[in-house]
Amino acid sequence: MSVKGLGTRQRGIRLPIFELVCGGMVLAAIGLFAYHLARYAQNRDLLQTDISIAGIPVTGLTLQEAIANVETIYTQPVELEYRGSVIQLDPAAVGFRVNTDQLRSEVQSKLTSTNNYWGDFFNYLMRRSSDPVTIELNASLSEADLRNYLLDVAARYDQVQSTANYDLVTMSFGAGASGAKLDVEKSIDLIREALYKPEGRRVTLASKNELAANASMDTLKQAINAYMIGRGIKNDGINMAASIMVIDLETGEEMSINPDVAYSAMSTVKIPILINVMSYFDFAIDVDTKWLMAASILCSSNSASNYLMQIVGNNNMAAGLRRVTNTIETLGAKNSFINANIFVDPNAKPVVVERPPTTPNPLFNTRPDPNSQTTAEDMATLLQEIYDCAEYGSGLRAAFPDRFTQTECKQMIELMSGDIIGRLIELGVPEGTRVAHKNGWGGNVSLGANASDAAIVYSPRKTYILVTYFWNSQATEGGTIVGDNVMLHWETIEGISRLVYNYFNPDKPLAVARVPENQFTAVDCVMPNPEFKERIDLNNINNGRFNPDGSLVADACYNYPSCKP
Repeated sequence: MSVKGLGTRQRGIRLPIFELVCGGMVLAAIGLFAYHLARYAQNRDLLQTDISIAGIPVTGLTLQEAIANVETIYTQPVELEYRGSVIQLDPAAVGFRVNTDQLRSEVQSKLTSTNNYWGDFFNYLMRRSSDPVTIELNASLSEADLRNYLLDVAARYDQVQSTANYDLVTMSFGAGASGAKLDVEKSIDLIREALYKPEGRRVTLASKNELAANASMDTLKQAINAYMIGRGIKNDGINMAASIMVIDLETGEEMSINPDVAYSAMSTVKIPILINVMSYFDFAIDVDTKWLMAASILCSSNSASNYLMQIVGNNNMAAGLRRVTNTIETLGAKNSFINANIFVDPNAKPVVVERPPTTPNPLFNTRPDPNSQTTAEDMATLLQEIYDCAEYGSGLRAAFPDRFTQTECKQMIELMSGDIIGRLIELGVPEGTRVAHKNGWGGNVSLGANASDAAIVYSPRKTYILVTYFWNSQATEGGTIVGDNVMLHWETIEGISRLVYNYFNPDKPLAVARVPENQFTAVDCVMPNPEFKERIDLNNINNGRFNPDGSLVADACYNYPSCKP
């Protein structure tokens, strides 16, 4: 039985709010998880890791997009700047290429070894960054192609250093212009560095300056050849011939033109005669022999030279002739000899010995004296032997240590310095310049005209050897050239001497050619008074000849042996 009435409540329906909320949250979480899982799965192919390839960030790209991006950037031109010009270098032109297959494999290998699916998803949900991955550039470059490319750039853009020059009007030499040259090896390093970077792909190519070139021995040779051509010296070995030898005694550099052509030695043969006389005495040289030595060199006396050869042959001319030839052959003068006494008396029978074998240049025939021959090369060799002995104690002294002293070699140079003729090599240098030399000239209709001079020149900047031999097939019986210009050889030697002097002294050249005291010959020689032969001083060859001011000593013998007043 039920009781109804006042004070009684009716029970209603109760909703599970908490459970509903919790369930909704679970469903929402499941849905959000599914959403992010689906989204992550959808973008799984994108590079989620903090990754850079060849210095380029590629996070968020597909692997294919990343590789393509790298390839695009690294195939952009490299801008080269050289001497104010901008050059666009296409990497492909030098064999540069990105090795995409290797890069792709390396990326995949790195990602496989460092990530997993759920770990990446968890990092994705938590917005955590993965450990960064760096992939270095994998590319190749052909250095041979790059070097060839730069050589082409150099050929087009280098400022070429100009060669030194000469002026035959002023007989002077000038330096060339300076230049700039691409430093290929340094530039290769710079370009390689730029090619392997994603940015800053601009390179200023390296260069090296080339200083202006000073005149060289080649320049001097060109100048001498041009000068001879301008004077009508054909130098063909048929009608004319010229031989020049220059030696820088400081550096040893040489310049030669036809150095091995045989010529009549003329009076230059008195240099080897002098060498032999000096080697003969192992005691003080007597006054009479000194006088003969001075007469031979200063006044080119043939009879004095013959007496000297007889002395070294122990009063036997044949032995003396052989000794002279043997000595100079030992010193390296292979194409020089004297096998007969020097002409003095046409009625006297000469002493003739066997002629040694020689091998001069066969392409030139200057009709050399069959009894006395030499070459420019041989005479330069003998002068250098004397100089090296005098300056360094080598040269002659090294070849014959028991026959020469350094003092004797200095005396030979002192003696040759007294050979003053006012022409030939002397006239091509400033007055007062020391020239130790021996000259020779002459000939006849059958031999042709000859002129020669062999010297050691003591110039302000350099001491050098200059040897000159000239020949012309057309000659008078007196040995002068047939034609209008009888002084052709002499004046040419004087011009060459001036060129060589100015080459070695460019800062103080002989600007104006000197005028000879005697236009058609040399000045007469000077000896001391023959009554006072003891005045010949091999340590001061001017003694008894010239005063300190250059004037003649009052009783000096002018034009020995006639001794003009």
